[in-house]
Amino acid sequence: MIQLPLDIELMNGRGEPTVFHIRRATPDDVDYVMQLQDTIMEALPNKDIYATYSREDSLDALETDYCYIAFADNGELAGYSVLIANTTPTKEKNYGHYFDYTDEQLAKTCSLDLTMVTPKWRGHGLQRLFNKIRIGEAIDLGATEGYTSISPENPYSYNNFLILGWEIVDRRDLYGGKDRYLIHKNFFEK
Repeated sequence: MIQLPLDIELMNGRGEPTVFHIRRATPDDVDYVMQLQDTIMEALPNKDIYATYSREDSLDALETDYCYIAFADNGELAGYSVLIANTTPTKEKNYGHYFDYTDEQLAKTCSLDLTMVTPKWRGHGLQRLFNKIRIGEAIDLGATEGYTSISPENPYSYNNFLILGWEIVDRRDLYGGKDRYLIHKNFFEK
């Protein structure tokens, strides 16, 4: 597992390095999360790519899930990510319920819920790093498999998962009718 807090240098596609500070997010970070969501939504040409969270939903995630936040070395907010661990296998939050998992299966399944990276800091590999942090944390907590949902209109995000060996296993309307892929990985499959 990647230990947090973490200071890590990442390069963009032009070879320009930036140091990012990544730590667990807390309820005190809710204003950052809402600011980041507003920035993301403002920049999206297709608003259906992302399902927004209310302030209450964001605060709930910060209080009950495993959340991570990243800042660039200049202090700018760069990204945020959420892991819904198998330690909280509620049917509403665990994507395994779409496949009629038993409570025992849900207890071994995590959901990589969302990742947001500001347009300025995209291309540095933050989403991929967040994925590695979340998967490592999930495995440490006893998860044997994971799911995530991603808009088919967001190839950058789903390709970041496919590169890590995840598979598209379903396509359905979620979040009030938004088209989504459900992507899955068994963590210990060869």
